[in-house]
Amino acid sequence: MNLELKQANQLPVRTWSWLKVNELKLQQDIPDSSPYDNNPLKNKALPKEIQLQYRRWQDNIGKISTGMGKEAEEFIKNHKNAGISLHLTQGTKQIEPVLLQYCIDEANPSILEYNEIILEEDAEITLVIDYKNKTACSGFHGSLTYIKAGKNAVIHLVQAQVFDDSITHMNNIGAVLEDGSTVQITLGELGAGTLAGGVMADLDGNNSNFSLNTIYLGDKSRSIDFNYVMNHYGKHSVSEMNINGALMDTSKKLFRGTIDFKKGAKGAKGQQSENNLLFSPGIKNVSAPLILCGEDDVEGKHAANSGRIDEDVLFYMMSRGLDELTAKRVILEAWFEPVIQKIPDEILQGQLLEYVKERLDHVKSL
Repeated sequence: MNLELKQANQLPVRTWSWLKVNELKLQQDIPDSSPYDNNPLKNKALPKEIQLQYRRWQDNIGKISTGMGKEAEEFIKNHKNAGISLHLTQGTKQIEPVLLQYCIDEANPSILEYNEIILEEDAEITLVIDYKNKTACSGFHGSLTYIKAGKNAVIHLVQAQVFDDSITHMNNIGAVLEDGSTVQITLGELGAGTLAGGVMADLDGNNSNFSLNTIYLGDKSRSIDFNYVMNHYGKHSVSEMNINGALMDTSKKLFRGTIDFKKGAKGAKGQQSENNLLFSPGIKNVSAPLILCGEDDVEGKHAANSGRIDEDVLFYMMSRGLDELTAKRVILEAWFEPVIQKIPDEILQGQLLEYVKERLDHVKSL
C-alpha cells in the first residue's frame, strides 16, 4: 500500500517556499491493512449511558477540519481497519477514564484508526489511548480523530505512542467546541521513526477552552513534523498549547503553531509555548509560530526556548554526586514528567517513563 501526501500539515498562511515549512510531503510504502479484530477496550465494562462501538462508525460527526488536512483524512477513511464511535448523551459523566490500547504486530502491521467522539451538552469523559508494537517489525499507524464537544461538555483525550523506529506514525485530530465546552488533549509522541501530527481546534463557542500538551523525543535519525492550529471564533474563548521535547543525534523536527483570532472573537486569549532541549550539532530544529488577528480585542502570546541544559542546574546536579551524563539524563527525564503526570493512568505513566529511560540508554554523550 502506498501512502502519498503532497499537502499535509499546511500552514494557514504560506510563507517563502525556500524555508520549506509550508507543508509536509510524505511518501512511503506501508504494509497492507486487514481488519483489526483485537478489542482495544481495557476497561472491564462501561456504564450503559456510554455508547462506545468498535469499528461501527455513525458518520454523523459533521464537517470538522483537522490539523493534517484533507489528504491525510481521506487516506485513513479509505483504508480504516480500526477505531471507535463514542457518543455521550446530555449530562452523562464518566468519572473513571476509558482506556484503549492498540498493538502493531506481524498479524496487524498496519493500523488505520478512525475515531468519532460526540459529547452532548454537559457530558464529560476522559479517554486514554496507548499504542505500541509487540514485536520488532515494520509497520504503520495512522489515527484520525474527530471531536465534537457540546455546550459545557468536557473531554480529556490522551494519546501516547511508544513505537519502535521501524514504525511510521501519523496522528490527525480535529475538534469543534461549543459554548462553555472544554477540550484538553495530551499527546505523548515519544516513538516511531517517522512521525507526523496535526491538531486543529475550532473554538466556535463563547467561553470555550482548549488546551494541548505534547512531548516528543527525537534521537538517532528520527523525523518529526507537527502542525497545530487554534481557530478562535467565540467570544472569550481561550486556547493554550505547550510543546516540550528533546533532540539529539541527527534527528530533525518541524513545528508549526498557529493561533488565529477570527473577527468577532472579542476577549479571546491564545498562548503557545515551545521548549526544546538540543543535544547535538547534527540535529535540525525548525519552528514556525504564527499569530493571526482579525479582531482587535484579543490577547495572543508566543514563547520559544531552544538550547542546551541550564549550566547552573547541571552544576547543582553534579554537586550532588552524579556524573555529567547521568545528571543530564535525570534532567531530561524530569523534562517530560509534568506532561506524563497529566495522564490519569499510573500504569501508563510508568511505561512512558521507562520507555524514555530505555531510549536514553543508547546515548553515550549528551
